[in-house]
Amino acid sequence: MRIRYPLLGAALLGPLFGFAISAAGAEAKGFTVLHNFAGPPNDGSYPYNNVTLDGSGDILGASNLGGGSNNGTIFEIAPDGTETVLYSFAGGSKGSDPNGGVTLDPATGNLYGTTTFGGGNGCRNGCGVLYELAANGTYSVLQEFNPASDGQWPVGTLVRDSAGNLYGVAGGGGANNGGTAFEYSAKGKFSVLHAFGGSDGFQPVGNLLLDKKGNLYGATNSGGADQYGTVFELSAKGKLTTLYTFTGGNDGGYPTGGLAMDKSGNLYGATNLAGNGSTPYGTVYELSPKGTLTTLYAFQGGNDGGWPAGNVLEIQGNVYGTTTSGGANQDGTVYEVDVAARSETVLHSFDGNDGLVPESGLVMKRNHLYGTAGGGGADNLGVVYSLKK
Repeated sequence: MRIRYPLLGAALLGPLFGFAISAAGAEAKGFTVLHNFAGPPNDGSYPYNNVTLDGSGDILGASNLGGGSNNGTIFEIAPDGTETVLYSFAGGSKGSDPNGGVTLDPATGNLYGTTTFGGGNGCRNGCGVLYELAANGTYSVLQEFNPASDGQWPVGTLVRDSAGNLYGVAGGGGANNGGTAFEYSAKGKFSVLHAFGGSDGFQPVGNLLLDKKGNLYGATNSGGADQYGTVFELSAKGKLTTLYTFTGGNDGGYPTGGLAMDKSGNLYGATNLAGNGSTPYGTVYELSPKGTLTTLYAFQGGNDGGWPAGNVLEIQGNVYGTTTSGGANQDGTVYEVDVAARSETVLHSFDGNDGLVPESGLVMKRNHLYGTAGGGGADNLGVVYSLKK
């Protein structure tokens, strides 16, 4: 079973009437389905993960299921739209259900990632693995997660620094049974950087964010003083600082996905719960370097979307992301939030034929946003899409 976040909403940090939503018909043109997944045995299915773009314009990613044994795939989509399955996960000790995208080493072409299940160490269906897929197609398990020491059920796409070290999170297990943040060094050493499980948060989610100084930023889905999740910083020396603890009130709660950072050091993310019940469809927030949280937009669950998922992007004063529900057809949206105006524009409403339930975050290249939708499409098994901004 995939680790899912509570499908609940989040709240405003100010009066509801202080926010604006674009007209339902104001969607941007330029949405293209790049690939419809066909399922096993020759293709993947249910892609809930971010994609990665290489220098040649190829799109790389992982589907949670499908492939030769229906345990997931690693795929590549060429600029002409041709899809190639690079690897089909075999399950068992080799891993299954990659609940995160792939990370590229541009010097070698090797890909790295994690699977939620597989491996050994006492978990039913396995506790997850960290893997490498070499450019020549050789697949290797680099680490089997041990729930007692390493954590279990890794999630999100690994982040790579300039030295080749990889960083990620596991949603459960670890010394305090609340998940872990970990490093897999360029020399092949696995280390737990922090074990969650109390006032510091519980169940880290999404992709870690790496700044120029080597500090890591992320969010936990729950835990903290009020049990509604946290935003944290993990220094290059391994010291964890809780930057914000959600209260489940007007600030929302249960963060989902990874964070973005602007040039001034402000962090951006999304939540899934409003504890007071006034706006139960999620928020987009800004967290200043001084620790002040501002709700930029609260979803209403209608044409504007509801229940955001995946990491967010911040580009020139705008935040981009996806919601798993709402929109014109209630099948999810791609949205843009203007930080200064605190207003939201729906860039695309999914209709099932072009995808539905877009849980992944977005990446941008050459004025196009790229992502996946876990369902819908020609065979109702998910799609990869692009959207001209």
